[in-house]
Amino acid sequence: MDMDMDDRARIRTFIEELLGEQDDRASFADDESLIKSGRLDSLAVTKMVMFLETDFDVDFARVEFDPERFDSVTEIAAVIAESRGLR
Repeated sequence: MDMDMDDRARIRTFIEELLGEQDDRASFADDESLIKSGRLDSLAVTKMVMFLETDFDVDFARVEFDPERFDSVTEIAAVIAESRGLR
């Protein structure tokens, strides 16, 4: 399993936990909108930021912070990849 697939698995697990807190256990695709669709709210975005900072060492002082970038697994993986490119 390459790093990107491992990253996606960790992101998916975290999102499943966030959705589970809202009793949402429906499946989702990696490119599916989770915020615009209303499945995740601003509190979930805050938890996501903390998760990315802690688990992936994403530095939002260096990576553009835009809540739109947390709308799908694919977009979150891109934020992580961008963060790694800045090191």
